[in-house]
Amino acid sequence: MTFRRGPPFAIYMAHEDQARVAREFWIDHAQQQTGVGAVHPSSRWERYHAWTRGMLQDWTLARMRAAAPRYRRCVDLGCGIGDWTERFADISDEIHACDVAPDFVAETRRRVPVAVVECADLREYQLPRKVDLVYVGAVLCYVPDADALDVFKRIRAATVPGALVVVRDYCAFNLGRRTVNQDVDFYSVHRRANDLLQLADLAGLSCVEWRSSPSIYGEVMARRVPLLQWPLRALWRVATASWLRASHTLVLRA
Repeated sequence: MTFRRGPPFAIYMAHEDQARVAREFWIDHAQQQTGVGAVHPSSRWERYHAWTRGMLQDWTLARMRAAAPRYRRCVDLGCGIGDWTERFADISDEIHACDVAPDFVAETRRRVPVAVVECADLREYQLPRKVDLVYVGAVLCYVPDADALDVFKRIRAATVPGALVVVRDYCAFNLGRRTVNQDVDFYSVHRRANDLLQLADLAGLSCVEWRSSPSIYGEVMARRVPLLQWPLRALWRVATASWLRASHTLVLRA
């Protein structure tokens, strides 16, 4: 499989500046915001984000439980305020997490006292060995391709054969194109979901399933009435026709 890179980002912003800008943005944002709004770069509808975030968590946990009744060692990369970490602790004997923002780390430690939570950049975090569950929570969109590929490779090296790796990231959606935001105080890259899958493939991770967030919302809302799933998923696609990006969840195997 061949991965086609986009334009060389270095012509816009040096690699070390990308890392610094992304890191400083989230450290500052964590100090200024609380709750669900703290983990969104711009949160105009916090109640909506909390509602849809809950649906994403329900769907993800259902997939994790279907893959295995319980996990020996889980890692949450980019743990944010710890609401995902808290749920992973229910299905894991041992849980590790990291985030770049000290305020997020403190909140996760408060919410999940049993977790080993470190304040570390995603690119420098030393994953524990023999991990059988990894969750990467919407953080790869803040690193360029080479770093994202390195993260995938380090995950593959740290996991046991057959480990479950779940990645959620904000990708190009509908008629949107791959974009790179490089303001003086913000950096992000929004890939196509297939581009992210190809990076995972290059690292030796195989895809089990991948879904966009609107598709997941439709499935979760129709759980009690399965016949409504496809109509609701179609309705979500119509309602989000103007979106140029949305979160996608990739379910992978090591």
